Amino acid sequence: MTDLKFDTPILIDLPMPIETDRLIIREPRAGDGKAVNEGKVETYDMLHQWMPWANAPTTIEEDELTMREMHIKFLQRVDLAMLAFDKASGQFLGGSGLHRFDWDTRIIEIGYWYRKSAHGKGYATEATKALIRYAFDVLQANKVIIAHADGNEASKRVIEKCGFKHEYVAQKDAMLPSGEFVDHPHYCLFNADHLKDFNVSWGD
Repeated sequence: MTDLKFDTPILIDLPMPIETDRLIIREPRAGDGKAVNEGKVETYDMLHQWMPWANAPTTIEEDELTMREMHIKFLQRVDLAMLAFDKASGQFLGGSGLHRFDWDTRIIEIGYWYRKSAHGKGYATEATKALIRYAFDVLQANKVIIAHADGNEASKRVIEKCGFKHEYVAQKDAMLPSGEFVDHPHYCLFNADHLKDFNVSWGD
């Protein structure tokens, strides 16, 4: 287990990348904007349906700027956005990460989206299981939470496959790009014991 000093999180050395049987998961870097934009363009109709941040299509330049900003936040340890790539081909598959946490409570939220051509292949489940293990084993999380927009059944299935337990429903707490306010069922885990045999590693 990594020895973490939570009073100075910027000094925490986080082992990267995270590796599973099929995936390489790492922090965003300069130059990732083009691949991410390609995935977003391919998947825009689905992102625009469920993701509050997908209000309009973005350009490669805008996504490159976002990747560089995310890289800075990762270095500052204020938000740990990550990208998932196919280990065999190197293709960008989706965005994920460990968000909205503080180093005192160590309550961490997982979020994700995957490009349309990667759907139905178990990538989101595989990556989420890896991040659960990373959160508890490396970041020493006390609690990991995850949520989905009510009606997003694909996201719900990923959450269930990863072993999360339903906790509560936040009613009308987010507005989708359509302008509709939706409920968000929230789920949680307090350990990763059920994933002890899941094949994941981190660091060079």
